[in-house]
Amino acid sequence: MKTWSREEPRPDGPGNRRPGQLQDRMHFAKHLLIFSMIVVCASAAHFLEQEWNLWKSNYEKTYATKEDEMFRRKAWEANWNKVQTHNQLAAQGLKSYTLEMNRFADMTSEERNSHNCLSTKGKIPPADAPQVRYGKPTNIPAEVDWRKSKCVTPVKDQGSYCGSCWAFATVGVIETHYCLEKGEQAILSEQQLVDCDSNNDGCCGGLPIMALAYLSQHGIMRNKDYEYSQKKFECLYENDNAIQMNVTKYYILPGEYNIASSVAYNGPVTVGIGVVDEFMLYKGGVYDGDCAPEANHAVIVVGYGNEPSEDEDEEDMDYWIIKNSWGAQWGDKGYAKIRRNVNKCNIGDMVATMDFTFA
Repeated sequence: MKTWSREEPRPDGPGNRRPGQLQDRMHFAKHLLIFSMIVVCASAAHFLEQEWNLWKSNYEKTYATKEDEMFRRKAWEANWNKVQTHNQLAAQGLKSYTLEMNRFADMTSEERNSHNCLSTKGKIPPADAPQVRYGKPTNIPAEVDWRKSKCVTPVKDQGSYCGSCWAFATVGVIETHYCLEKGEQAILSEQQLVDCDSNNDGCCGGLPIMALAYLSQHGIMRNKDYEYSQKKFECLYENDNAIQMNVTKYYILPGEYNIASSVAYNGPVTVGIGVVDEFMLYKGGVYDGDCAPEANHAVIVVGYGNEPSEDEDEEDMDYWIIKNSWGAQWGDKGYAKIRRNVNKCNIGDMVATMDFTFA
């Protein structure tokens, strides 16, 4: 066995390292770790900066001051983290829908939760608006999608500054029924309702059932003659330019089974839903997330269907197809699927439509 003299260098084994060498190695490892963390953070910050600038460009976002942009950037980053986390769960099959960084992504949760355009305060549905009950549907189609009729008009955008969803939901239903009867699409005026329907509150909210009552008496102008402006102005309704309707009745539909029967037999209907901030970031899939305690937004049910489960131990998921008024860049080209037969977001509590023909 070889022995080592004091003059000969010893191997650099764990027990033979000099204190200075070991300390140098520890310092090097520490600095390497810190450097790696700096590189990772810088890379992440650079990536977010690119994403932020791309998002601003895509949605044509500009801000009045540097402070305002910094505030919006902070809200945007919080939403970015939320969307990434949620979509990772969706990729694992733990969520039935996905989210995206859409035009609402620079708003805070509080701002999105205050986005209310369905107002019931001080409003009583017309006395001659009865409830219609079809009974439990037993022989309606398994799925319905009125978009296939080519009579659902293009998705519109109510804008960020006018709570007029009630007008868009009402007009969208009228447009489809007009096309089904006349064989051609007509783009009709939401602005007429915003300006002229005194029973509703213009950009501060309203109820579709009240709007239907107004239209049954006055008819509706075309959008080209009365364009939407995202603000309430003086009423410019012209009877001579209005499409008149012969209304048999307008009515409320209580419960989801009544919605399904009416949609299957008659066409799209207006519904109220209770949305929260997460729904405003919806991208696709069947929404089964959180909801507001009561309806605060009006949309149109244009159909329904069923999403087969990938897991044999889980039930299939029924859904509604809704047409929204947040533009075609929101959701699935302006549409969404919401879970059906569980009264998700109180969708069965505030439903309205009417039976009518056009003069």
